[in-house]
Amino acid sequence: MKKILLATRNKDKFRIISKLLKTDNFKDYDYLCLDDINDEIIDKKEEGDVINRSYQKALNVYSNLKNNSYDFIIGIDDGIMMKGKMIENIKNYIKSIIDNEYLEENEKIFIVRAYTFFDKNGKYKSIVTEIPFKYIPLKEKFEIKENSYPLSRVMAPLNGNKAVFALNEDETNQYYLNYSKSAFDEVENYFND
Repeated sequence: MKKILLATRNKDKFRIISKLLKTDNFKDYDYLCLDDINDEIIDKKEEGDVINRSYQKALNVYSNLKNNSYDFIIGIDDGIMMKGKMIENIKNYIKSIIDNEYLEENEKIFIVRAYTFFDKNGKYKSIVTEIPFKYIPLKEKFEIKENSYPLSRVMAPLNGNKAVFALNEDETNQYYLNYSKSAFDEVENYFND
């Protein structure tokens, strides 16, 4: 079986991304994250925009694997576009967003996600997707945990009122795929040329 290693320890991000990729272009793969492998990969602090950071994540894993048995290693990095500006470091805003101190109800935001795909030979391709959402205030308190995706509790698809975390897998995948399919097709075509 072909394998893809996602260069993340974030279980929520791993779940979302692996299910999304499996839905269409990369369905015939087994997916693993950094916590699933035996190699000790030390996380490094990335710099720059989301594309550069996704590239650095993928390259760090690609360069430090003892035995690369993966068809692809994918680095992923998220930013958020809100109030007309791109914010690369979402972590600085999460608490104020979750606490309903930064955005207005139904305000449009975009999750800007960069992916860098490395194949076994070191050939790589980076893409960026922009997924639009609307902000919905949090109804109840919850604990923000390390390596989780708390914004999924305050973001809803533009055409709905349920938070992303409350959507079923098919609804989530279809919504993300509507805004990602052409970028994934670009990657598939690039590696098949």
